[in-house]
Order: sequence, then C-alpha cells, then structure tokens
Amino acid sequence: MTAISITGMGVISSLGVGREAFWEGCLAARSGFRQITAFDTDSYSTNVGACVVDFKPADFMPPMTYRRMSRISRMAVAASIEAVDDSGLCLDRMNRERVAVVMGTSYGSSSHVDGFYRSLLADGPRGAQPLLFPETVPNAPASYISIYHNIQGPNATFCQNEISAETGLAYARSLLDQNIVDVVLLGGAEELSEILFGCYDAVGGLNKIRVNEGEGIQPKPGSGLILGEGAAVLVMERRESARQRGAKLYGSLVADVIAGGVSAMGHYAMKGQPIARTIVRAMEKAGIKPGDIDHISVSANYAKELDPMEFEQVASCFQPSDGELWVSPLKYLIGDFGAAGTTRAAAVLLSLYHQISLPALPISTLKMQEKKPLEWRPYERGTINNALMTGTTFGGGTASLIFSR
Repeated sequence: MTAISITGMGVISSLGVGREAFWEGCLAARSGFRQITAFDTDSYSTNVGACVVDFKPADFMPPMTYRRMSRISRMAVAASIEAVDDSGLCLDRMNRERVAVVMGTSYGSSSHVDGFYRSLLADGPRGAQPLLFPETVPNAPASYISIYHNIQGPNATFCQNEISAETGLAYARSLLDQNIVDVVLLGGAEELSEILFGCYDAVGGLNKIRVNEGEGIQPKPGSGLILGEGAAVLVMERRESARQRGAKLYGSLVADVIAGGVSAMGHYAMKGQPIARTIVRAMEKAGIKPGDIDHISVSANYAKELDPMEFEQVASCFQPSDGELWVSPLKYLIGDFGAAGTTRAAAVLLSLYHQISLPALPISTLKMQEKKPLEWRPYERGTINNALMTGTTFGGGTASLIFSR
C-alpha cells in the first residue's frame, strides 16, 4: 500500500478564517457557537449555530471570480487557495491532468437550491433565476475549484451525510494508490442556510437552546446537534514524491475503513457495533495495536443516540493503563455538518505536525449523564505518532481513519 502524505491545508471555520486562526481556536478549545444573525430564527426552537464570521472572499480572490459563486463555493475555493499555497506546489509546472479534485458535502448550496425553486414556484419556468441554477448541484464547489486552478484531472463529489468528507478522503487515497493522479485536492464544505436550518429543526434534530446577544452558550447534552458550516481542503500526495520536492509533511493517512450499518431513517446504526468494527479493521490495516494510538478524535455531536453509542464502542476498543480514556470531540466546538470530516482531519494533522495533543474530554462525557459545563483538559506537548479519527452518520455509515506522524 502506497504511503500517502498531506502537504498542505486550508481551513475556513467557525473557529477562525485560515489555517493558523483555526489551529489557535482548537488549542484554546474555543467554541464556534454563536447566535445566528444571518436570518430570522424567531420561529425555530433554537437560534444558535456554528457560523463562520469575518470570511471575506476578496481576501482570497478577485470579486469578478467569486461574484456568481454561492457561499459554500466561495469558502471551498478560498480553502483550496490557502491549501495549494501552503503545499508549495507549482501547478504551472505540473501536468494538470494528473491532479484531482475530490469534495465531500451533504447538501451543496442549499441556499441557492431554495432560491431557485422559490423563483420557479413564484414565476414559473420563464421566471426562474438562471444564475442560481448552476449551484443547485452539490458538485459545484468541486467544479469551481477545478476552474480556478485549471485542474483537468478527475473531479468527484461524495454526498454521504456526516461522513461525506471521510468517504471522499478514502477515494482520494485510492486515486493516488492506483497511480491515476499525482496530487489530490481533497476537501469538504457546507453552508448554514435558513432552509437547511429549518429542515433540521422540523425533524427535531437541533439542540433546543436559545440565547440572547452576549450570553454564553452551553448546549444541552443529548438534546440534538448544533448545526455548523465551513470548508477545509487538504493537499494529498504520495510520500515519496512529496519528499523528493522537499514538501512540508503534516502527516500520512495510513488506514481508512468505510462501512455501513442497519438503521431507521434519520437514526444512527445502534446494532452490530459498527464503530468498533471499523476501528479494529483500521488498526489491522495500519499494523498497529490500541496502545499505539496516541490521540482519538471522535464524531460525537450532542445527539442522544450517537454520543452514548460512541462512548461504548470506542471504549470497548481501548484499555487505558490509567483507567481513563481522553478523546477530542471537535464537533462540540465547530458544530455538526456533513463535510466536517476534512476540518476534523486538519486538526488531527496539525496536532501530529506540531506534536501537540488537542484539548480533550474524558470519554465518559459522551454518556451524557452530567449536566455541568464541559471542562476541557488543556492541550499538551508530547510524542504523538498515531491518531485515530472516527466518523458516523445517521443512515448507518461509519468511518475510521488512522493518521501517522
């Protein structure tokens, strides 16, 4: 199996715009939750989301380039620009047919889909807004990334709910493994729109918490997720070629396992130990044991089904010598969105690169039995060789990824 390294990254998140701001937010365990002001939330059960603020696309590209893009495409392209610049790649000197773009997103530009169909219903086919139509397909962000960088290789988008980015990452690895391409821009992006927020609220999926301006936000354990948004892009290459060009190596993807499970619509797979199965298979593929894992990033999101289930299945795979297992549930800070996997992977890779363990919580926190505020263990410097990242989605999908130093 080919060694695959990550040599660049760009991040647009609720913790900060840009890779460095995001990393600072991770280390501080700073919450990205805030009162939503982009649209009226009076009719909903909550007014809280993990919104990206202070994002200015003009900081990354000319206005003529982004003027027709949706918010999700603007964030995705901006993240790709930062990632390519960070990687040191000179695309002008490369065969662009050997460069791929792979994206993950659950819904694409839900705001443009909503706007287009509103115009269609209001004014009929002749009144439908044609400039909104190109963004009604979820592969628009990937297409805009290819157009901006003039990339002519494979272009793919994966939509698998909360593991969309993880699935895309596994596919990106296969493209490099089979020597189909030399570089992959692997990304994930999602936007927080009113139509998406309203749909999640209608099915009871959101954490029912309301705040006034300036108030602290403490989600209710087990009461539902906090919807978020953002974009992250990773530059992936075969390790050998990355070293030959003297690239910075954040870390390597050494194992990825994607599996399905049986679940009712809108629920997580509660039977068959799906999370534990993918963790065990990923460690087998990586050739490591539980004791070799130095950091665990879990997919917990305040959902009453997922968090306790993840507690049981992750804990069953590890027997820590000190009796306590520490995990980093990044969605407790950045919210839950379909493409959050790439943002979470960026945090894990930054941890490996800087040799700093991310702020963590006792895994018992996931049982949702305590109502007190979260008490994060501060980040720690130390040796981090291997990190595990789990991913789980309603509908039964599960992923486990192992990154190494």
